[in-house]
Amino acid sequence: MFRPARTFVLAALFPIAAVAISNPALCQESLTSSSLTGRVVDSTGALVPAAQVSAVASSTQLKFNATTDSRGRFRIPYLAPGSYTITAQASGFNPISASTQLTVGGSFDVTLQMSVGTEATTLSVIAESPILEQNRSQISETVSQAEVNQLPYSGRNYLDLALLTPGVSPTNTASVQTFAETSPVIGQGYSINSQRNFSNSFVVDGLSANDDAAGLTGNSYSMDVVHEFQVVTSGGQAEFGRAMGGYFNIVTRSGDNDLHGTLYGFLRNQRLNASNALSQSKLPLTQSQYGASLSGPLKKDRTFFFGNYEGRRLNTNGVVTINPNQAPAVNARLNAIGFAGPRLTVSSGPTTLYPTTVHTDNAFIRLDHRFNDADQFVARYSYYRLNAINARGAGALADVSYGTAVMDTNHTVAISNVAMLSPRTFNETRGQFTWDSLNAPSNTQNSPAVVISGVATFGRFSSSPTARKNLLYEVVDNLVLQRGEHTFKTGADFLFNDDTITFPMAIAGSYTFASLSAFQSGVTTYSSYAQNFGTPLIQQNNPNIGFYAQDEWKATQALTVNIGIRYDLQFLKTIQTDTNNLSPRVGFAWSPFRNRTTVIRGSYGLFYDRIPLRALANALLSANNSIDPSQGRLLQYSYVPTDTGAPAFPNVSTTPNPGSKISYALMNRGISNAYSEQASIGVEQQLFRTGSLGISYQHSRGLHLLSSYNTNINIDGSRPDSTRGNIKPYDGRFDSSYDGLAVSFVERPVAWGNVRISYTWSKAMDNVGEFFFSSPSNNFDFNVDRGRSDDDQRHRVVFDATLNSPTSPSHNTWNHVTHGWKLGGILQYYSRLPFNIVTGGQTKQQTTQRPCAVGYSLTANAGTNPCTEALRGAMIGRNTGTGFDFFNLNTRLSRTFAVTDRWRLETIAEAFNVLNHRNDMIPNATWGTGSYPTTANATFGQATAVGDPRSVQLALRISF
Repeated sequence: MFRPARTFVLAALFPIAAVAISNPALCQESLTSSSLTGRVVDSTGALVPAAQVSAVASSTQLKFNATTDSRGRFRIPYLAPGSYTITAQASGFNPISASTQLTVGGSFDVTLQMSVGTEATTLSVIAESPILEQNRSQISETVSQAEVNQLPYSGRNYLDLALLTPGVSPTNTASVQTFAETSPVIGQGYSINSQRNFSNSFVVDGLSANDDAAGLTGNSYSMDVVHEFQVVTSGGQAEFGRAMGGYFNIVTRSGDNDLHGTLYGFLRNQRLNASNALSQSKLPLTQSQYGASLSGPLKKDRTFFFGNYEGRRLNTNGVVTINPNQAPAVNARLNAIGFAGPRLTVSSGPTTLYPTTVHTDNAFIRLDHRFNDADQFVARYSYYRLNAINARGAGALADVSYGTAVMDTNHTVAISNVAMLSPRTFNETRGQFTWDSLNAPSNTQNSPAVVISGVATFGRFSSSPTARKNLLYEVVDNLVLQRGEHTFKTGADFLFNDDTITFPMAIAGSYTFASLSAFQSGVTTYSSYAQNFGTPLIQQNNPNIGFYAQDEWKATQALTVNIGIRYDLQFLKTIQTDTNNLSPRVGFAWSPFRNRTTVIRGSYGLFYDRIPLRALANALLSANNSIDPSQGRLLQYSYVPTDTGAPAFPNVSTTPNPGSKISYALMNRGISNAYSEQASIGVEQQLFRTGSLGISYQHSRGLHLLSSYNTNINIDGSRPDSTRGNIKPYDGRFDSSYDGLAVSFVERPVAWGNVRISYTWSKAMDNVGEFFFSSPSNNFDFNVDRGRSDDDQRHRVVFDATLNSPTSPSHNTWNHVTHGWKLGGILQYYSRLPFNIVTGGQTKQQTTQRPCAVGYSLTANAGTNPCTEALRGAMIGRNTGTGFDFFNLNTRLSRTFAVTDRWRLETIAEAFNVLNHRNDMIPNATWGTGSYPTTANATFGQATAVGDPRSVQLALRISF
C-alpha cells in the first residue's frame, strides 16, 4: 500500500542525488565525531576568501585546519567530541577566535567576523559559541559528560543514560528477569517511541553493539568509559541502518595531554534500605562497585591512552509472590499424584525470598594515535565477564525452581582510521571482532515445566535459550568529499554473525493449566501439553551488507537540506533475501532569523529492521524451516487432552508417542523485513547563552512487524491437516502506529550546574505484542488484537539537574564550608501502562483467550467459544487492562576536597527512590471464567512485583 508513495519519493530523490554525486561534498555529521561548518566575514558582512581556519582541541592540542573558499565558507570534519578553540586568520585582518563545545554526531555552524587590522595583532575578539546545531535535521538528544559523571544511577548501567531523553522508556515486558533472552546485559530493554525493544540499534564508536539473536544490546561497559551518549529517535541519517526504531549512539572516552587517574568505590547494604513493599521486610543486600581509570599521553600531542577496570558484586534476594494460601494446595496435589519434580516453597509471610547474585568484571583500554595531520588511528579492547545465579525465570509468580543462572564472557577488539586523502577528500575505516559466549543452565533438570495461569510457574525452565555463542565480524568504510555548498558521503557496512543457540524448549515436557481448580480436578484437565525430542542446538549465520549515500546541501546560509538513500541486505538460511529494502531519507534544518537562535527541523524516511536470529533459530530447530519430519532437529509434540496419545499429568515421555501429532515452527521463506515510515517536525529555540527549548512532533508507522500465528487450525478448532499439530510460521503481517509530542529544555553545563527537563505525550497502537513470538488471539482476524501497544505510555516526564557550589580555592573558613558541593537528582514519572486481560484458558484456535464482553458468557455456547468464533468481536479488546504508573526520585550529594594541587577526594552519598514510593509492577492479568466486568479472580490486577524501595549508596572517588 505504501509502494507508490515510496516510488514517488525515490523518483524525486534520484535526480537530486545525481547532482550531489556530480558535485560532491564533505561529510555531514558522523556517528563518532562532529563536524564544523561556517563562514568568515568582515565587519560589513562581506565574505573573506582564503582565510586560514583552525580548530584546536583543548585537551589534546590536536589541530585541524581548513581554508575558506571563494565564498568565505569552510568545513572541518571528524572532530572528536569536546571543547575546541576555533581561530581564523587572513591578510589585512585581526585574527578572531571562538570557543565551542562539540557533541557526538553534532553538526555545528559558526560565523567568524573579522575586523580590519594586521595579521600579527593579538586575538582581540572572542566570538559567541554556538549551542544549536544549525545543520542537523534528525530528532536527537545528547547526554552531556556532566550528566554521565554527576547524576545518581542505581546499578550504574550505562544504557540508563538514554532514559534522560524524551521518547525513551523501559519496555513493558511483564518480566522481573535480571537478563532478557540471550542478552548478557542487565535489563529488559528500552523502547524508543513505544516501538519494540528489539527494533533499536546500539552503536559504540560507530560499530554495532547488538545481540542479533535477541535484538538487544550485546555488550556492557562501565559508566566511566562513556564519553557521550546520543539517542536518535526519528529521522536518522542514511549512515544509520538495520533498525526501524531508534539508535543509541555511544562514544567512548580517550586520553589527552594530561595524566589523569581515578580510583572509586560504591557500596550498598540493606541496613541503609527501606523494606520491600511485598515482603514487608528488608531484603538482604550487599553490593560493591569499584574500579579505576587511567589516561594520559604516551607521546604529547600525538598518542594518548585511556584504560578502565570496574567490578560489581551484588548479592541480594529476589521475591516470589505466589499466594501463600494457594501454594499448599498446589503441593498437596503434587504429593497426591506422586509428582517427582520440585514443590513450591510454603512461606509464613506474603512472599517467598530466594538468593540471587550478579557478579561482573569490565575492562577497557583505548589507544588514540595521530600519525600526522592527515592520518588518525584508534584501537580499543573490551572485556566483560558475568556470573549470576537465579537471574532469569524466577520471581513474581515463578518459583525459584523455574530460574536459571546466567554466565557470559565477551572479548571485543575494534579499530578505526580516518585518513585525509586530499584537503577535500577523507576516508574512514572501522572494523571489529567480538567473541561472546553465554550460558544459562536451568535450576531444575528432571521435571516438566508447569504453568498454572495466574497462580504459579515451576519446574524446568522452558521459555528461552540456555546457551548462545556468537562470533561477530564487522567492517565499515566511508568516503567523504567536499565541493562548494554540497557535501557527499557514501559508505558500506558489512556485518557477519556466526551464531550458535541452544534452546531445549519443552524437552522435559510442559503443562499449562487454566486455573488452580483445573490443576486440582484431574490428570487430563490441562489446557495444553508440549514436549520436544531431538537436538536442542542450531548454528546459523546472517551476513548483512548495507550501502548508503548522503548529500548535505547548504542551500543557503540559513537552510541545510539532507538527502540520503540506504540499501540493506540480510542473508539468512532458508530465507529468500528481501531485496526491496531501499530507504530514502530526506530532512532539512532552517534558521529563519538573522540571529540564528531558532532552528526548525523536519525529516521523512524509511527505516528497515533486521530479522532476529532467535525467531529463525526456532524454525531451523524445528525441522529446518519445513514441515518435513525427516528434517526434524528438535520436533515438538503438542496435545490438548482430547488428542490421541495425550498424556496424563504429570507423565512425560522418553520417546515420541506414535499416535501424536508434530507441531512445527516456521518462518515464511519469502518474509519481508519490517520497516517504519518516520516523519518529524521540530523547532529548537536558544533562550539564553547556554539554554535551549525544543519541541518536536514525531510520527512512525510500522509495517511487516514480525510475529507468528497458527495456520493448521480451523475456526472451530479442527485441523485442515489432520496429520499435523500446530503449524506456526513467523511472518510480517502485523503493523503499528505512533504519534508523539516531545518537549525538552536543556541548560548546558555552566559554573553553577546543568538542567534537563523533558516531557513526552504519545499514543501507540498495534495488533501484536512486544515479543516476536507473540501470537494473535484470533488466527483469522488480526484486527481483533488491535489496541494499545504494550509500550503505550501516554505521559512521560524526566527531570535531571546538578547544582554546584563554587569550586575555586578556599581562602577563609566560610569558603572551606561552602565550596566543593554538588547536589544532583533525577526525577521520573511514567503514566500507566496497559496489560492484556486473559481468562487463563485457550480459544478453540489454541490462542490466548480473553473474557467475553458484557452480555456474553464463556459458557453460553459451550464448545464453540463465542468470544472468538460464533460471535466475532464479543471478546474484550487486547490491552484493555490498566496497570501501574511509575514515580521515582534519585538524589546525589557529593563534596570534593583538594588534598594537594593535583589530588582530589570526592565523597558521595546517593539515595535511590528517596521518597520510598511504592512502584507496583506486573499486574496479575488472569481474570478467570467469571462474568466480565463484575466477577474476577480474587488476585486479578494485584501487583506480582514491585520496584526497589528506598536504598542508599555511599562512595569515594580519588582522582588526580
